[in-house]
Amino acid sequence: MTKLPTNSPTDFCVAFIKRELEDNREKNIWASGRPIMQRLIDQASNLERVFNELITQFGYADKLAILYESERTNAEAVWLTLEHIWMSGDFAKEEFIQARTNRRELLKLQEDISELSCRLAGMLRRQRELYELSGFRRHDYQTAVGSLVQGAKHNYLFGAYVKSELESLACQYDLKYWPSRADVVEAIGKFEELQPMPQHAEIPDAVLDGRVSDHKDFVLAFDARFDDLNQLPIGFRFSNQAMADIINVVLDLPEDKLILGDTIRTIRNRYIVVK
Repeated sequence: MTKLPTNSPTDFCVAFIKRELEDNREKNIWASGRPIMQRLIDQASNLERVFNELITQFGYADKLAILYESERTNAEAVWLTLEHIWMSGDFAKEEFIQARTNRRELLKLQEDISELSCRLAGMLRRQRELYELSGFRRHDYQTAVGSLVQGAKHNYLFGAYVKSELESLACQYDLKYWPSRADVVEAIGKFEELQPMPQHAEIPDAVLDGRVSDHKDFVLAFDARFDDLNQLPIGFRFSNQAMADIINVVLDLPEDKLILGDTIRTIRNRYIVVK
């Protein structure tokens, strides 16, 4: 294994990224991140502040050159933070627009399911009432257990392991011990009604709730990953200008569209608490 240079943070980080890029190409993995990795290498001079802050915080820690267990934390911090940078292209505007669209649809479905289940439960109760009081006879009667059995008709595992035991229980206990179909349908609606706002596994609420902005969305999503339960260093933040440098390179912004640290400062002060 070739030892990574420790003469400067930039040389160390560039060598690290080159090694990871070559490994990814050999294994044919992480294809989506390779163009950004190459851009980090090609534009390393524009990322000197980023690399300096990372190495100043965690040292020249190489995940492949850990001699003592005490070195592991810093080595993982350097590795995973650099990986976080080259994978942050996922924080593109299109990703957030789709996430906002999906959340709106989920909320509408949640509302509709609750409303429709309430209506359906009422219809089922009225139907039962009419059959019981109007003199009309029903050809067959479906219980909640019967609904489960019929719904699992094509579920082999249910048929093989659950069906006979469930039907046996249904025979042992009178209908008064079981919920009605209307009760079950109503419970589905109540469950949906009580569900909190859908939360995305990677995109923070501040991004989904706010107005569309490439820069704001990127910063909030990027910083939020350092607050999640993962192996990234908890609470770590690049400086405002370093964060701007990352965005400029990762998003490959043209010279007339480059953002400055003041833009990042405004975003962080407005939407999040800097730790």
